[in-house]
Amino acid sequence: MGTIIAIIILFGAIQGFAVCVYLYHKKKENVRAFHFYFLFLFSLAFFNFLYALKYIDIDAIGFIPLAAFPFPYKYLIGTGFYLYIIHQIPTEKKSAINYLLFLPAFCYGILRAYWYFVLHSGKDKDIFWNVYQSGFFTYNEYVYLFLNLLLVGWAIRFLKKNKSRLRGTNITRKNWEWLLKFSYAFLVFTGLHLVLAVIVHAVGDAYNGIVYSILLMLNSVYIYWVGFESLVKLRFLFNRHTLKEEGRDKNEFSDPLARNLAHYMNGEEIFVNKNLKMAEVAALVNSTEKELSQYIYETFGVSFSTYINELRVQKVKTLLQAEEQKKFTLLAIAENAGFNSKSSFNAVFKKVTGLTPTQYKEAHCS
Repeated sequence: MGTIIAIIILFGAIQGFAVCVYLYHKKKENVRAFHFYFLFLFSLAFFNFLYALKYIDIDAIGFIPLAAFPFPYKYLIGTGFYLYIIHQIPTEKKSAINYLLFLPAFCYGILRAYWYFVLHSGKDKDIFWNVYQSGFFTYNEYVYLFLNLLLVGWAIRFLKKNKSRLRGTNITRKNWEWLLKFSYAFLVFTGLHLVLAVIVHAVGDAYNGIVYSILLMLNSVYIYWVGFESLVKLRFLFNRHTLKEEGRDKNEFSDPLARNLAHYMNGEEIFVNKNLKMAEVAALVNSTEKELSQYIYETFGVSFSTYINELRVQKVKTLLQAEEQKKFTLLAIAENAGFNSKSSFNAVFKKVTGLTPTQYKEAHCS
């Protein structure tokens, strides 16, 4: 394999590790989801790391030999991804059966550890060649890839099933849509791996190295994309989503509080009042502050202030698209939407959209 390709593969692995370290030090709302995301990305990067070192003839790190290293990373990629997705709703009870998904990785890890010991203790230098000759590794490749396809299929089904029950604003739903897109990307990635595995099986050993180089390059491209998405869409990664109770929200606006709140927020747009207080809103919708706060949290999954700020951000985005507003500055538009200072506007807008107001305007309103 060419040195350039080996370096690209190695840098893909290094980026995966670097993103793991970067995310580890970031403040996260949903730590459990992060743990499984870390497992997914670390295992994916480790895949490339081992092969990249092999291709540039590095056989050991210090006193640790790398040949046949027993970390069962292939079985942890899909498992980490699936558990990351389902832990987006941390309040939902998780079946203990989910943790049986680690069983294939555990069993394969034990098997690899045995082979690793036998190989490097000198008891049987040909053990991996003999296992390879038996066809075990070929069929193992199919097993882990089909398992990953099954897991990402379950993840997509989970996201689709709960989409209609999701509590929150448009920002929350946008977050859910991104998770779905992220899952479909992993589905395509795994499908391409399976196609390459079939090709290797079909053409035999003669082209094994070439096809595996393509696979590792594909891994690198995917890791670069995951790393980019992790940095740019960090606000989407580790949130705590909540679901509406079954049956309660089938006719949401039959609830007087919901109907009144929708009227004053979506119709009257009272949120453009810079000094709007919860007490004023509660009085308008014939509720107490406690009831209003609880309703907003249970329905939208956010606090009252966050709810109001997200509405203001949506208003700014709407105004930016209006032709008659183009003569106004960003600050003037922000004030018209209810923000009372430039600093709070910039901070809230960046938190909600991931972009500064100027970046958003350049990307969407030019």
